[in-house]
Amino acid sequence: MLTSCTSEESSGTPKTTDVPSSQSASQFVSERHSYHLEVPAGWKVAEYGGTWTDFAQFSPGAEVPGEDVVSAPDGSGFLVTNSMAIPRGMSPDEWLAELERLVTTGPNNSCRQTTDTDVVAGEQTTITRHLCAHMEYVGRSLTHGDRGYYFTMGVQSGNSTTKATLEGVVASIGFAHQ
Repeated sequence: MLTSCTSEESSGTPKTTDVPSSQSASQFVSERHSYHLEVPAGWKVAEYGGTWTDFAQFSPGAEVPGEDVVSAPDGSGFLVTNSMAIPRGMSPDEWLAELERLVTTGPNNSCRQTTDTDVVAGEQTTITRHLCAHMEYVGRSLTHGDRGYYFTMGVQSGNSTTKATLEGVVASIGFAHQ
């Protein structure tokens, strides 16, 4: 089983865990974000230090403190996950609206964007897709308890195998306190 660090490390070199190719998958448990997911064999998890505490720390495509990144062994795709406590005086709907406002700027202006809704880990989820020339980004944002989350996957355009694997990882997401 993969487990997370729980300290408030600074950003920089992440704690990295590889899932051996001989295993079918391993469960990654993020104690700091209270979620778990299945990591495919041969993939790795990098846990970046710090804590996301303010929307001013967020910019699409930039490293945000506290991210966990699940990545394919060949670099063809990744899933970036993070959460923050919903600020006092802000409702979950307001939190989602503010994150959506920030992510609609996307990785660059040449990407086509669509939005939709779905369910992840039993929670209503906003999905924002950015279809770019060489990459596809699919961000899922939701709230659970007193926290706001994003789960953003990136995959090389046309790589249906990695995309399907990443969708499987997203489908495996669950929360520790359901």
